[in-house]
Amino acid sequence: MKPLADRKKEIERILEFVRAHRNSYASLAVCRRALDQGLSEVTEPVIAQLEDYLAQAPDEEIAAYYTIVM
Repeated sequence: MKPLADRKKEIERILEFVRAHRNSYASLAVCRRALDQGLSEVTEPVIAQLEDYLAQAPDEEIAAYYTIVM
């Protein structure tokens, strides 16, 4: 299990990347994997849903998303 500070930092970095690069394949891939395979674009409501989802996601999933965006 990761230290809470590391987990929060990874979540923040994922969200920062997705906000800054909404049109990137990496952002869309993270949102599709976490939320809905049918998403066609990353909007502010989608990012808010992603934030809520990441708060509950297992450490392994956070690590996978972090790898995608970094």
